[in-house]
Amino acid sequence: MSRKGLNKLTAGGLVLTGFLLAGCSSSGYYYDRKADYAEAKEYPAISLPDSAGVRQLNQAMPLPDITDQEQLDDEFTVPRPDAMPVVDEDLPPSELKEFTAAEGVDSRLWLSISNPPAVAWPMLQSQFEQLNWRVETANPSTGRISFVPDNQLNAQPVLAVLRQGIRGGFSDLELLSRQGGVRTDSAAKALLSQINARLFGQELTSQSVSLLAQNISREKTIVLQAAGGQDPVLMLGTDADRTWIGLELLLMEQFSEDEQRLLNADAVKREFTIVWLPEEERSSFLTRWASKPGPESQYQLVLTGSSPVSIRVQQNGKAVNPREARQILMSVRKLLN
Repeated sequence: MSRKGLNKLTAGGLVLTGFLLAGCSSSGYYYDRKADYAEAKEYPAISLPDSAGVRQLNQAMPLPDITDQEQLDDEFTVPRPDAMPVVDEDLPPSELKEFTAAEGVDSRLWLSISNPPAVAWPMLQSQFEQLNWRVETANPSTGRISFVPDNQLNAQPVLAVLRQGIRGGFSDLELLSRQGGVRTDSAAKALLSQINARLFGQELTSQSVSLLAQNISREKTIVLQAAGGQDPVLMLGTDADRTWIGLELLLMEQFSEDEQRLLNADAVKREFTIVWLPEEERSSFLTRWASKPGPESQYQLVLTGSSPVSIRVQQNGKAVNPREARQILMSVRKLLN
């Protein structure tokens, strides 16, 4: 470039810079308003027409009377967001699970996938393609899918549904009958076992996410209602049977220590009897053998309702101290996160 051309380029740059600086001046786009209050003017109050009553206007945005609100107790625990699910690297990508019918609870067979529905949905579709299974219908928003295994042209399509697991970050795949019930027959078990083997052996080089399948996760809602002066309640959005079965398995796996243990599961009464001690009263591993928790440390988790399911803490049929109940329900809540 010639010297004359270089001078023209430099002059153009200076002009452009001047315009940009002018746009940032006090009269430009970024106007400094921090001193506007000094020149503010006072105007007379607005006069209301005679037809407008004060009582009528007060009801436009009513404020609750503070005297009618519940008073919090001295040991109230500040609500906190749900903790992020902890990823266990030793956890299998999927696991076939089966529940034998108990009094009041039907049998259940499902494939537990250690991924949320938004991730599990494209994983399943990928496996169906690799297995040459023909997908007839698929709705990621509801998790429902029908497919024909082994490309059998005249075979009856198999109905399945992907649900949000009772535990955060998990999905449940169930096969359904024509009437909408969960299948537990040998053919269903064989199909789920085949999918499980494929998921267990796959290598996740990349992970796809279905935005529509995120809607399935809305089924999982966990709310700890702990208003002052009332018995705390843990509310779960899943249906009664799945909540009972899933919670029983989690309590059996996680509540396995002497000071936090599942003693009994009564499906008829929908009650779990547990041993539970607060963390500050638990002994160390060196002195744990010296003392065992007594009957005063036994509590019942009572489940009522269906979608949502309410969980309350009782002791011999009576409500317990709200602070203890909150701590116990928070321990249960951690299992579900």
